[in-house]
Amino acid sequence: MKNFIKQKECGICSSENLKKIIDLKKFPLTGIFIKKKISKNFPYHFNQGLNICKNCGHLQLENFVSPKILYNNIYANRTSESFLSDNAINFFKKFLFRYLKNTKKLNILEIGCNDTKFLKNVGSKFNHSYGIDPIWIKKKTNLNRKKFTIIGNFIEKINLQSINRNLDAVISTHNLEHIQNPFNTLKRFVDNLKDKTIFFIEVPDADLMIKNLRFDQIFHQHYHYLNLHSLNNLTNRLGCKVIGKEINYKFWGGSLMIAFQKDTKTKQIIKSNYKIMIKKITNNYKLFKKKYKKLNYKLKKEKNLIGYGAGQMVPSVAYHLDKNLNYVDFFVDDNPNRANQKYPFIKAKIKLFEEKLIEDKNNRNVLITALDGAVSIGKKLKKLKVKYYNPSA
Repeated sequence: MKNFIKQKECGICSSENLKKIIDLKKFPLTGIFIKKKISKNFPYHFNQGLNICKNCGHLQLENFVSPKILYNNIYANRTSESFLSDNAINFFKKFLFRYLKNTKKLNILEIGCNDTKFLKNVGSKFNHSYGIDPIWIKKKTNLNRKKFTIIGNFIEKINLQSINRNLDAVISTHNLEHIQNPFNTLKRFVDNLKDKTIFFIEVPDADLMIKNLRFDQIFHQHYHYLNLHSLNNLTNRLGCKVIGKEINYKFWGGSLMIAFQKDTKTKQIIKSNYKIMIKKITNNYKLFKKKYKKLNYKLKKEKNLIGYGAGQMVPSVAYHLDKNLNYVDFFVDDNPNRANQKYPFIKAKIKLFEEKLIEDKNNRNVLITALDGAVSIGKKLKKLKVKYYNPSA
């Protein structure tokens, strides 16, 4: 893959009958923080679009930016830095242990183990835990080798011979949407592992994204936008059956989980919801654009405006508002690691949160910029009696 490829087939049903329904020209990369100047040789923007498969109704990006660009050494996504990760992990654990018993005898594999926070949390309860993630390429972990095996590589390049095929569970939390071809990737595991292996998948729920007008969640790192319909088509095509499902409404605007395993009785039929999906997206994207246009008009009239929340997705929010958020004086954030940094092409810098920065006497108004933390930030600002704007409300 060069800097990007134009994806020509559906990652669920392999159809090439794709249609672009949202155009995002010169869309910025997210998750990048800099201290001073941008790198002149690094591509910070790519033309992007959202495609729909006319055969099955699945949503995916038009252009897949290379993982080497997306997950370079300045990309900031690490599980342990997410203020929602503890709650999200606990929610997923309950779902996982609903189906897995006598865990001390079981072997599990996590696809996209990131900084191993999840494996550290649950891995010791299993006989052996494997983790795969490209961030571990040429790196070593301090985890107990008798209990853990961490493989640094992209999942598409993994040699399954290097993994114990007697796996009882394969886990993928917020990883499938990053994979170029979900069907081909999962098929390798389904075909090579035992019939009783249970697969646990968690992804952002595209249906809730559309319903809640959260089109700011469309960005380069998420190649695919999955819902229960597309996951049912995926598992059916794999010759598997969904045995459980759950939604965590408090994570990523709605996080969908399914558990599935092989089933010889499953009919490999692809069903289409294309007409329903294209109507919903067309109508709701118009509402989203109208909402952001109205908000942008109000914000341009504000003085002493600051942003609360130096989230990784701020460049996406900015793109749909004022491009560079020129009316924001600075951002405040509770993470000290973000202080004194900034986003590429956004002038406002990030400061560590202090109440005096947003006190009423300064006539400060606040724009919530970390939308996935908007509920908790909103509660905090209400207690401080500060006027604020919430784009996700």
